[in-house]
Amino acid sequence: MAFPVTRPRRLRVNPVVRRLVRETELSADDLIYPVFVTEGRGIITPVE
Repeated sequence: MAFPVTRPRRLRVNPVVRRLVRETELSADDLIYPVFVTEGRGIITPVE
């Protein structure tokens, strides 16, 4: 089953439906920066 090429206008008329069918947007604010904390000062251990 292929994704339809056309996007019917009826899906964009109602704001509630428009939010349901909108495309996903990903920004840098949505990403998580992993931080691993080790007790002590200046200790750097690579993550394997």
